[in-house]
Amino acid sequence: MGKFKLFCVLALMALIAVPAYAEVQNVKVSGDLSARWILRGTYDLDKNNATGATTTAGGLDNNDDYLISTAEVQVDADLTDNVSTAIRLANQKDWGEIADQKGGASTNVYNVIVDLANVTFKEFFYAPLTVTIGRQDLWYGKGFIVGAKQRDPLASISADEYTVINSFDAIKAALDFEPWKVDGVYSLIEEGDTNRANDLWLGGVNVGYKFDSYKGEAEAYIFQKHDRTRNAYVNGTTNVPSMVDWVRTYGIRGSFEPIPNATLAAEGAFQAGRYSTIATNASRARRGKALDVSGDYLFKDARWTPKLGIEYIFYSGEAETGTAAEGTYHAWDVMYRGKFDSAIREFQNLYYATAMRADNSTVIKNDQDAGNTNQTQVILYGTLKPTNALSVDGRFAFFWMDKAQKYTSGTTVETRGKNIGSELDLTLNYVYTEDVSFGLLAAWFFPGSYWVGGLDDTASDIVGTVKVAF
Repeated sequence: MGKFKLFCVLALMALIAVPAYAEVQNVKVSGDLSARWILRGTYDLDKNNATGATTTAGGLDNNDDYLISTAEVQVDADLTDNVSTAIRLANQKDWGEIADQKGGASTNVYNVIVDLANVTFKEFFYAPLTVTIGRQDLWYGKGFIVGAKQRDPLASISADEYTVINSFDAIKAALDFEPWKVDGVYSLIEEGDTNRANDLWLGGVNVGYKFDSYKGEAEAYIFQKHDRTRNAYVNGTTNVPSMVDWVRTYGIRGSFEPIPNATLAAEGAFQAGRYSTIATNASRARRGKALDVSGDYLFKDARWTPKLGIEYIFYSGEAETGTAAEGTYHAWDVMYRGKFDSAIREFQNLYYATAMRADNSTVIKNDQDAGNTNQTQVILYGTLKPTNALSVDGRFAFFWMDKAQKYTSGTTVETRGKNIGSELDLTLNYVYTEDVSFGLLAAWFFPGSYWVGGLDDTASDIVGTVKVAF
């Protein structure tokens, strides 16, 4: 009997000592690889600048010629009791990473980034409720307000618009009452000091509804970006706070097909809040507006199935008022938009500084010549499919400023014209197999009257892509 008791005790100890693992019901591995050749000309709009001059952004004056690659591997696992996980690892880099082939310094381009790491609970204490916790992708509507948190954490690629790192550290609760769906989101964008209230967070609610007819859908939302990172600290201890900068965006969106193959869509948003900076410790009321209206038609029975469309996008801007603390701040805050409509203009003075911006940085106010605010744009677009595997897309866009900006030359200050310019984007895409595709983009930006003579040369962009998905 003593031996039996000893055996039971040992068995119990062994059972306790064995680690507990979640039972895996299903595992899916997926991913993609992309390689791009990029050839860019006069991205700073000044072909006469010497490479590396102070008026250029890293020598973007003549031609940039380089290759980049991105790689992603994602593992999705379904566990028991409606629990699932997703982990995505990514690497992105410019080709030719070692500066000194004899063993000198190299960048951290071989590092792998954890882009997704989350757990999802379906029917979480309540049948219609799904909760996702951890690093995850967020996309609402057309991505006009929340869609991508673009970043290049390792500074390993020279074309940040092609980053694959777009995720948010977030908690999302989704209620599915078909045809209604309600999402609540909280995301910590930037953590300052863990023992101080100097972080940046995003929170919001999105309510969607799908109609039974005309493929109709509608959404209404409120998202707030609250920035407390602008607090200053003296000697790391004394808190010298500036005014908190925050923006709350209210919006509605809808789309439907009034007749077969024709789609109409619209989205409008309004921003309130406070605009502030550390430099002046000034706080101003914020009032921004944005609008996106589009319509297209697919000629389904015509040869090459052409599709034609037009889109109007407006972002309110901030006028030159003379002082940083004067009046209401009207510029549109882009939030975390994931929808991009042009290859060059969209990222001007955002990722790629123009020579005029560098010369005039103390005068141009609050980035009001960037491609994501203070702008009206009209886009004409079309698509052709000569074969099932080959498609051709074309876009021609016109850009104007909402509020005129000034330029200083010596002692002369002049208000420039509102015409930003126009852009032509042509894209060729060939589906080699169901897993492999090839793409070729050719784009040209033609500066308008806003740009000063000599700083208004045409910019060009050629990007060849091969992509494999599995």
